[in-house]
Amino acid sequence: MFTAGSHELEKDFLKKKIKNYGKADTQSKVAMKKDVIQSSDGSIQLYEDEHKTCKKR
Repeated sequence: MFTAGSHELEKDFLKKKIKNYGKADTQSKVAMKKDVIQSSDGSIQLYEDEHKTCKKR
């Protein structure tokens, strides 16, 4: 059986867990965006290099 004190502790625990989950979710989104940007930069560089090579011919 829960007491008022244990209910508050459980409530605080859940709040912290949800807050930490939100931070982890945000960090993973940032990491994914960085990966997408880096891969896009790499693709653009390959395209520019290929374009330069074609112009030289």
